[in-house]
Amino acid sequence: MKKISTKLAGVSFGDCQENIRLYSYPSFSTYELQREADNPNDVNAVRVGIDDVKLGYLPGPIAQIIGPMMDSGRTFIAEHVALNECPPHETVGLTVKIIETRK
Repeated sequence: MKKISTKLAGVSFGDCQENIRLYSYPSFSTYELQREADNPNDVNAVRVGIDDVKLGYLPGPIAQIIGPMMDSGRTFIAEHVALNECPPHETVGLTVKIIETRK
């Protein structure tokens, strides 16, 4: 599969803003992708984070591709690309690259 770069969705909800500020550095070079098939907003939801720390979600069109692949047993990680900041706004985001792993 080709590597996909994307900005995370849902970064303004819950603790995501604080978590992105704490964990969005190249030293945290990779993040976990976790399926949330029971997510009431999107049956294809794929959460991006570190253990129980949520940073955001893959955008819907990408989750629509990656979610079913994960359901079939394929594994992926998200690699840090950039912290997205847009002064004067205080909201931050995160750009990641989705990479299939071989387990």
